[in-house]
Amino acid sequence: MEKKQAKSIVQDFFASLFSFIILAFILFNAYTIYDVWKASQNLYEIPEQEYIRLIIYGSSSSPDGNTISAAFSIVDTNGNEIAKIERSWAGNYLAVDFAETGFDQKSFLFPYGIYGKERIMQTKSSRYKKTTLEKFYDDNSQCLLLGFGSTYEDRKNLYKISRFVNKKIPVLTFGRVSTYTLDLSECKINRYYSIQRTSSGKLLVVEL
Repeated sequence: MEKKQAKSIVQDFFASLFSFIILAFILFNAYTIYDVWKASQNLYEIPEQEYIRLIIYGSSSSPDGNTISAAFSIVDTNGNEIAKIERSWAGNYLAVDFAETGFDQKSFLFPYGIYGKERIMQTKSSRYKKTTLEKFYDDNSQCLLLGFGSTYEDRKNLYKISRFVNKKIPVLTFGRVSTYTLDLSECKINRYYSIQRTSSGKLLVVEL
């Protein structure tokens, strides 16, 4: 009889613990979404913006496979370079992923990752081969994509949105985050290009 009571107590304890964890997770998700929404209320949507400048150096072959080298510069809203990534990626072509979220008809777009691909029509990358970009513009609880003229509070608010969009917070996004892939296979060697978003919300690769 005592064994059954002890077993029942243990079962009740774990059931209560599980319920507490589920409730805490739901509350944490709700608070995070609210915090991101509140941050978006304090920001204005930039109608047109340049995000990245790039130059593709070329490709090479080896027994280990093909690689393509390039340099990418992340720029802020004033057009100043805030970080530069110069390296080679496995594959024959390059692509850039962007992640976007929106609140109350405001859209916030962020460079998400760079990766190489073997074929032009390839749509997926290995998560281990993708160069994630968030670490290059989020620093000290600020999103540096906002350039000179922005306030600390603005950069802090955009940082909260960036962490949510880039999935740096373990929460459900509830379908509020969309990912777009920009193919760079038509970019010519040793020419400079700019990745920009137009006032209509379209991402373009423009030769400089």
